[in-house]
Amino acid sequence: MKKFYDIHFHALTLGHPNLLAFIQRMNWRLLLMTTPISAPIMGFLGKDKVVKNLLGMMENDLGNYFLILEYYLRQSSCIQGDVVTVSGNKYKKIVLTPLIMDFGFKNIMSDTFYKLPAQKPIVEQMTDLYEAITCYNMFDLEVVPRQGNAVNCEHVLVEKESKLFEIYPFISLNTSNYTLATIEKIMAECFGNYKPDISVLYGNMGTVKGFAGVKLYPPLGFDPWPQDIKEQEKVRFLYQYCCNKKIPVTTHCSDGGFAIVNEANVYTTPDKWESVLQEYPTLKLNLAHMGAQNKKNWLVFSQSDWQTKVLRLVNSYENVYTDFSCLAFADSYYKDLIALVNKQKLPHYTKQRILFGTDFMINLLWSPSYNQYLETFCNTKRLCDNEKDLFCSVNPERFLFN
Repeated sequence: MKKFYDIHFHALTLGHPNLLAFIQRMNWRLLLMTTPISAPIMGFLGKDKVVKNLLGMMENDLGNYFLILEYYLRQSSCIQGDVVTVSGNKYKKIVLTPLIMDFGFKNIMSDTFYKLPAQKPIVEQMTDLYEAITCYNMFDLEVVPRQGNAVNCEHVLVEKESKLFEIYPFISLNTSNYTLATIEKIMAECFGNYKPDISVLYGNMGTVKGFAGVKLYPPLGFDPWPQDIKEQEKVRFLYQYCCNKKIPVTTHCSDGGFAIVNEANVYTTPDKWESVLQEYPTLKLNLAHMGAQNKKNWLVFSQSDWQTKVLRLVNSYENVYTDFSCLAFADSYYKDLIALVNKQKLPHYTKQRILFGTDFMINLLWSPSYNQYLETFCNTKRLCDNEKDLFCSVNPERFLFN
């Protein structure tokens, strides 16, 4: 039986993000929750629940993070056991690809007394994730009612084969944070024996050899095509290594996100990736978020030039994909998506390069749960069964393992 893929997923605790970046991402919601006048208004509007929902999930250690997500998903009408039903299609298990984020940015300074940049070694996230995946594969979460509304959460031993998720993370690299020698070492440790084979990854799940790809995040300071010769040498090594081993790369490609550097939009624009692809045309690349631009010109006019450029690259390079993570919050989105695809010169080809993704847990800022985001996709009538199958199974499997 086929598998269901969430190609864009995050597993972060409150200890992982650089909080200066995180607070900036949350911006007005956190600010409004803390002011005497607006806090009651935010509570009345339900916005305080949005932040509590997100922070409540992130407060868990990663082992419980996956178990809680599974516990609630098993209550979804789309899921029975480890089988996901999407209209007329059935899938055994959900493949999650947690995208680690390299928050080790060395130049995030503040105007506070303790203004030295926080140190967030990527290895700590990696270790937490290994342990979390191992824990997840061993246990189910059992919720035992107590007096009143209280509950106890207990871990019950189970077989790995009975679990709903298969978890294959993407390692994150901001090449400007490391020497070339360090980058070479990291890639050798994580991908030295890499094969684009899901059975091999399943056996290595929860180990340093269990990575499925590389995550790049320009708004945190990663420049996909730097002008500096030494910096360009680093990215050239990375892209060639990924091409040689057919390692998939996902990059943030919208004007939102954890934007810390002034050059965030310059680094994130699809134009940067056009330069990369001209040199490395076989690179397997997912331009995430379809180049969404939520910031409006003069606060009024919507922008779509990034989306147009992303689709042009998707239609020009065989191994370039895009996902609609953190976009499909309502059924109407899928109507707009198909209308956009059908405007392309070769809509049948374009449909074969689009990937399902949630951007969980970041998407909790706009959606109450993973369940709702998934169920919106499963139940929409805007997509036919074949289109859903392409987006959530056929295309992501090709992206990861072809």
